[in-house]
Amino acid sequence: MNEKTGTLDFADLSPAEKAHSFFIKAVKSHKQGDFEKALSLYGKSIAYNPHHADTYNNMAVALRKCGHFEAALSCYKRALSLRKDHAGTYSNMGNVLNDLDRIEDALAAHTQAVTLAPEDLLYQYNKALALRDAGQYKEALALFDQILSQNPTYKDCRWDRAITSLLSGDLKSGFADYDARWELKKSPARHFSFPRWNGESLKDKRLFIHREQGFGDAIQFIRFLPLVKERFGGIQTLECQPELIALFQGTNAIDEIIPSGTPIPTCDYWIPLMSLPHLLGIEETTLPCHIPYLSPSNTNAFNIRPAPAGGLNIAIAWGGSPTHQNDRRRSADLEKFLPLCGYPDVTLFSVQKGPRSQDLRQTGGACLIVDAGAKMQNFDLTASLLHQMDLVITVDTSVAHLAGAMGKPVWVLLPFAPDWRWMHQRSDSPWYPTMRLFRQPRPGDWTRVFEDVYRCLEEKLDKIKRPA
Repeated sequence: MNEKTGTLDFADLSPAEKAHSFFIKAVKSHKQGDFEKALSLYGKSIAYNPHHADTYNNMAVALRKCGHFEAALSCYKRALSLRKDHAGTYSNMGNVLNDLDRIEDALAAHTQAVTLAPEDLLYQYNKALALRDAGQYKEALALFDQILSQNPTYKDCRWDRAITSLLSGDLKSGFADYDARWELKKSPARHFSFPRWNGESLKDKRLFIHREQGFGDAIQFIRFLPLVKERFGGIQTLECQPELIALFQGTNAIDEIIPSGTPIPTCDYWIPLMSLPHLLGIEETTLPCHIPYLSPSNTNAFNIRPAPAGGLNIAIAWGGSPTHQNDRRRSADLEKFLPLCGYPDVTLFSVQKGPRSQDLRQTGGACLIVDAGAKMQNFDLTASLLHQMDLVITVDTSVAHLAGAMGKPVWVLLPFAPDWRWMHQRSDSPWYPTMRLFRQPRPGDWTRVFEDVYRCLEEKLDKIKRPA
């Protein structure tokens, strides 16, 4: 007892009271986003009471936030050993099993959560996400529909339904839901003093098309501007990232390009770039695929020696943007590409940008691969280099879209659960006729992907070496 305050000192508390004290402090740090401090406090709490299920559950949530998936899984298992048949723990465990690419185990955990609490929409929602990652799109869509019938604004459900429809190949339904992206906290809608365009005639009108998302999205969706001009007329002002301006200036349908971050001119209407497919009624059979629809302004910006007879100049990229939510799955290790250097008369050119370009030095690949990425200050220069390549091999990056838009032979290496635009279980892409897709047969299985790439490359080299 503290004689001055009349309160109990910490030393006077029972083990259960000490555990509870640390738990309350941990929860406070957890809510404030200080997960490392929260984990330390949760650890002190279980030191005094190792039989408190909520502590293990909360600890697992914090561990997952820090990317410590195996440790989180152990915590969930410990929580279930103390409190069996707890739906919330099963659902949380399903999420971390999905993080670990153990998709079947994840589905089993989510199914158990729904069985234990069939009315809880959160557990249904988490199961639907796992079904989508497992490629079970029909089942996922049915569950999303069921959730939305009960609560039309539940979490990000309409957005996830849009992505699932697009993955399944139903572009019309997917793009009909695609404006749900503006309901996400991470992508608030923009507002302008002039009205949004909803398909009105654009004769003698100016349409402002605003940028969104990444470089690859802009390259993929710029194809729709000529179709808008053809159907509706008008003058088009496009906002885009500065790195894309020189490349896009060759697109005839665009009357004016402004870099993002500059003042917006007064126009008659505005529209987000990626909302165009819905207004145009796009389906797979009506995708505009007039390839190439992008070309470099200078095809000789790089002095590249042509490959010797029977050989190939190949551009490679192994890493996407580290800020992308699925980057840990879609990016591959540079080491997987290094065996390509062993093929006679094959020269590799790295078009990798960003932090992953350091992999060239760290793996020893710098002496085997030409580092062209360091010289590519914008996408027009990247296009000039790709123009001189015989083949492009890349993970899911903006380079894949650029090569496809230019009509270059491009092989794209995809994770088991890919981005929506690559759809499901197909080796071609309706977006890019010159593209070939190589998919993981199981989550995380890059080895099989590269075995297929090596085999196809050998076949390609053998074919071009054969006399006519």
